[in-house]
Amino acid sequence: MELEELRKKYDWLINDINFDELELGLKKPNIFEVLGISNHEIRHSNFLSWLLNPEGSHGLEDVFLKRFLREVFSSEVNEEIDQIEVSELNYSSVEIRREWKNVDLLIITETIVVCVENKIGSSEHSNQLERYKKLVNQEFQDKKCVFVYLTPFGDHSSDIDNYIPISYEPIIDYLERILKVYSGSVNESVSTYIQDYIVILKRELMESDKSIELSKRIYKNHREILDFIIEHKPDSLDRVNNLLVELLQEKGYVFSSNTKRYVRFTTRKIDELTYKNENSNGWKDGESFLFQFEFWEPQNKISFKTVISPSPDGYDTDRLSEILQEIKDFREPKGKKWLVNKSKVYKFDLDAIYEKTDAEVTDQLLKIYKRVEGIISSVEEKFIEHEEELMKMKNFKG
Repeated sequence: MELEELRKKYDWLINDINFDELELGLKKPNIFEVLGISNHEIRHSNFLSWLLNPEGSHGLEDVFLKRFLREVFSSEVNEEIDQIEVSELNYSSVEIRREWKNVDLLIITETIVVCVENKIGSSEHSNQLERYKKLVNQEFQDKKCVFVYLTPFGDHSSDIDNYIPISYEPIIDYLERILKVYSGSVNESVSTYIQDYIVILKRELMESDKSIELSKRIYKNHREILDFIIEHKPDSLDRVNNLLVELLQEKGYVFSSNTKRYVRFTTRKIDELTYKNENSNGWKDGESFLFQFEFWEPQNKISFKTVISPSPDGYDTDRLSEILQEIKDFREPKGKKWLVNKSKVYKFDLDAIYEKTDAEVTDQLLKIYKRVEGIISSVEEKFIEHEEELMKMKNFKG
């Protein structure tokens, strides 16, 4: 795209009233976005448990709880309890449990227990629905037990006969109705929290928020320039990788087999005692040992590991692992080929990199480095302690 054409299209974009409206909407503060918990399953369950609790500080008493239970018991899957029975329940002694034996939500009344499995952006695993059903039925044998599978769009679970599929759509409807009907009696802060929650549900889960519709309209009208911008946007992963390498270079480390996602390195002394595999093990120089930083982009995390590589030549990797296990808190590796004796995981918001300067990103990386610096030093000391043995192992000829 020519520069003059790009300027014209940019002027058209920023003068589009839809663009102004979208920008204004996105800049409006939202407590869930501020705290970075808009897509966290456990946070949604926490907020729901607060709303469901008749004794909660929201001041709504049992209004939301009743509406939620009516939705549950109006399902075709439910055969034992009708909506009339919901009205007759004693709500004065309701108990809401969070993460009871890993169950997301439990609503416990005198006669009924509702088990809620909340799924946002994840799927079932380890036969968990069957386990939860068995646990709840065993624990509450004197009550009717009902099981709910809560997802953004009311997806069915693998256990369609026992788990009632519920969507977040009625939850949004209930909350909007509550704010409308009880606007004069709901605390201002509570009203703000609920409004923010509705926005997050619509925008992040349902993609039905006004901002989503505006963004689609803007993209349709300005597709060419937006595609051009996306194609040439800065690569946050590449940038963080380069800054981490620069930081480690200043510390005097030796690098090998780096990729965009992985930064692999070692100390000069460890490198002198490290066997180099002539047959490739997947690393460029075939090192038997390296330290490794790995970037986990969707999860916004960085992991650090000590890694012993497989050695088809017959080099004694098990012995090297035994040596490392002499270090405090180093464990026996779970893998059989790639042996990891020590690993740490740290939060690192890759999504926020665009807003930070290189100095700010480097400062974040430095804080993480300082937390693993002691591990690196302890490994180097252990290599030096076994220098004679490791040198013989390095000179091994298969």
